[in-house]
Amino acid sequence: MRNGHLLAEGPPDEVMKMHSATTLEHAFLQLCENLDQVSSKRDSTSQEALEKSQSFESGRDESRPILAIGPGAAEEVPKYSADWKVRAKHVMPKWRNIAALMIKTLVRMKRMPGSLCFQFLLPVIQVSLICLCVGGDPKGIQVAVVNNETSSSSYSQSLLSFLDNSSVEQVPLSHSEAFDGIYNGEYWGIIGFGKNFTSYLTKRMLQRHVSEEVVDGGSVHVWLDHTNRQISIMLQKKLHDAFQAFVENKLGSMSYLASLPIKFEEPIYGSQNTDFTRFVTPGAVLSITFYLAVGLTALSFVLERKEGLLDRCWVAGVSSLETMLAHLFSQLFVISVQIIMLLLFILLVFKMPNEGSLVLVIILIVLQGITGISFGLVISAAIDDEQSANQTALGIFYPNLIISGIIWPVECIPYPLRYVSLALPQTYASEALRCIMYRGWGLSRMMVWRGFAVTLGWNTFFLILATVILKLRT
Repeated sequence: MRNGHLLAEGPPDEVMKMHSATTLEHAFLQLCENLDQVSSKRDSTSQEALEKSQSFESGRDESRPILAIGPGAAEEVPKYSADWKVRAKHVMPKWRNIAALMIKTLVRMKRMPGSLCFQFLLPVIQVSLICLCVGGDPKGIQVAVVNNETSSSSYSQSLLSFLDNSSVEQVPLSHSEAFDGIYNGEYWGIIGFGKNFTSYLTKRMLQRHVSEEVVDGGSVHVWLDHTNRQISIMLQKKLHDAFQAFVENKLGSMSYLASLPIKFEEPIYGSQNTDFTRFVTPGAVLSITFYLAVGLTALSFVLERKEGLLDRCWVAGVSSLETMLAHLFSQLFVISVQIIMLLLFILLVFKMPNEGSLVLVIILIVLQGITGISFGLVISAAIDDEQSANQTALGIFYPNLIISGIIWPVECIPYPLRYVSLALPQTYASEALRCIMYRGWGLSRMMVWRGFAVTLGWNTFFLILATVILKLRT
């Protein structure tokens, strides 16, 4: 259609075949040229046009070229320049086009209610699995106990009674059976007591000078399987806590005589019983929001290009910037619902502390979601087929998860690779979210506003890059 006139009607393949064109745009161009030729023939039949043409031919100097060449040529040809307001009007995105594209995207979502419900539930399932399965203390860890003391009132029996039985399952065995079991992988450790443990430990606590034999006999001997570091660290902590509780029970106010010369005071931030889950959760929330947003848009242009919707948009006069903004605004609805459900679960169901501003937490998570949408648009604009787009999105997920400080501190990363980590969009953002939730910091702190600044920078870069790629490819 052109200027309100229907030029041709039919499926795109038939229209291209009729005009021997390779693209729909080429066929449309031929139709416009044919229409212009017909219009020019109609104008040439008028008598007035014929007389003007004859007078021009008779009065023109044959020796003078039709197109002037030389310094005076520029003066004879009038120049026309568009006003800057007109140029700005064509460059700026039209909200009417954006609204129409948003309606198109929302209608496609409405036609797939099952997929939409799954997108709403997926972040809740993921964050629930992280809070339930990551960072907690192991349960039911079998440990062999070799106790050479036979008295029920011995210190060894009393010490074992203070051991957390929900985490550590004690299995009384002989010395040979215990070592055979740990070599065969049946137990995670061995706790051994000498036959004079009670008397030797009493001497160690009451006497100033004791022999090495007394020190060795009054000690708890522990052999651990260090192939699983988390379990071995947990066993060490449980044994330390049990010994402290045993000393306080036996010595009362004099328990300081047998305590370590290191005293941990109340933490400045957090609590002494903070588990690893609290460290992982803020980064996991940002990671879930980011990559679910990538999944929402990574196939947008791929599917629209495959179905022919993208070509229809270009023919209708929609710009690449308007297409980007329409996809961004329409997907904001989905990630808004996802973020609300994420926050409800981590704050109300799993009781994660939030000492700072909830508004800053929401804004940072939303910005990370917008950055994920922008990155998905980059993938979708640059790649044509679905398989390559999925492989690209999945291939970037795991390296970013490892080196962004989400599941392990950035300080553990070697320095050449740490610079790459600090340049990623989620490293500073994860640290900023931890500072807001656990330290109660605001935008006046550099570690907080730096996370917002880096997120906004990556968001702008991805949007511009996606717009440029889409413009070049069309």
